[in-house]
Amino acid sequence: MLWIKRNLFLALGGLVALGALGFGGFYLWTNVSENKKVENQLEEKKAALQKLYNAVPFPSTNNIAIARDDLKRVQAAVRKTKEYFTPLPYEKVTGQAFKTLLDTTLYELRDKAQQTSVLLPSKTYAFSFSAQKDKFNFADGSFPALSEQLAEVRAICTILFEAKINRLINVRRTRVTTDDPPGSSDYLELRAEPNDLTGTLASPYQIEFRSFSPELASVLESFYKSTNGFLVKAIQVEPETEPVGVVAPGTTGAAPSAPAGVTQPPPQPRVPPPGVAPPRVPPAVAPPAQPGPAIAKPPGAVAPASEGIKTVLNEKLLKITFLIDVIRPSK
Repeated sequence: MLWIKRNLFLALGGLVALGALGFGGFYLWTNVSENKKVENQLEEKKAALQKLYNAVPFPSTNNIAIARDDLKRVQAAVRKTKEYFTPLPYEKVTGQAFKTLLDTTLYELRDKAQQTSVLLPSKTYAFSFSAQKDKFNFADGSFPALSEQLAEVRAICTILFEAKINRLINVRRTRVTTDDPPGSSDYLELRAEPNDLTGTLASPYQIEFRSFSPELASVLESFYKSTNGFLVKAIQVEPETEPVGVVAPGTTGAAPSAPAGVTQPPPQPRVPPPGVAPPRVPPAVAPPAQPGPAIAKPPGAVAPASEGIKTVLNEKLLKITFLIDVIRPSK
């Protein structure tokens, strides 16, 4: 202690030097660690650069320009594709306003079916909204899902009616809330599936109807040309048992024959109107028979049949079931 008192400044200087030496060692150690991290990052960048140099095609200025042109073409194709997946407009209403919209839409669909001579299951068919048409209070979560489904069902049925199908059997959609009872024929056991990759939502519908093949082709063409994202996922076609004959154009129909056991009356002569002289009819004289060589019929020859109604197509009514996804942007 006496030495320290006599050499106080020397002792303090030694402590300061020792502290500085310790701080310098710590600083050196931390910087060495940081230097190693920087070296590792540099090696990674070098490896990435070497990978680019070894890439095929090589990222030259010409190839980069080609890649940019390809990107522009892809973006244009994406924009063109989006034109066919335009979401259907719907009215953002709730409660009693939706009830009014539902009643109006159902009336318009029934009237459209009557105008196009399309048969419906009943005069009061609700197009899968049987549970909602008599409600005034709706469960939580009903909106805007019900409004969107109503707009989509209206668009689908309009396509069917404009194609002039024979009969609409049923329309099914997915359940939305507890207002949609289980076991009803108005609903599918499928759910709307979101696609995180494309940011879209696929809402499934099942449509069952009756028609002939031309109407079926018209329905498919309308779904194909639609810009509202109608995607036909599956189709089932079964023939009905009732055949329908089609008469060939340009042929003349023969007069219907009388049933067996019934004698047709002889044709009556036409009576001219008053003041008009009846036409003179020359007497029927049979021409004299001319002798000539006998013509032998070839074996197997059959006399030509008289021309009449010819059935060229015996088409049957088809029972058709569609499974359709309506693609729209997810919320």
